[in-house]
Amino acid sequence: MIEQKNLFELLKPEAKRNLVRNIIEYPISVNALIKKLKSLYFKSDLTIENVSDLYQFTSVDFPENSVSAIWCTNLFEPYEK
Repeated sequence: MIEQKNLFELLKPEAKRNLVRNIIEYPISVNALIKKLKSLYFKSDLTIENVSDLYQFTSVDFPENSVSAIWCTNLFEPYEK
């Protein structure tokens, strides 16, 4: 049986790298966000504030399509089947 990955593990490499780099400048906010991502397994559990912080601290462009933005399709790898 495949173990479910948490959202931090599902972050795309570029997004994860940028997020970790921002720990230096924003340690409290970024560490809190990483802790949250490590505790969640489904994107639907993210709050709007979490999504906003993700785009801000990963330096990934916010998509023009609002559905893609809310579901963070450009931040996370697809779930394994």
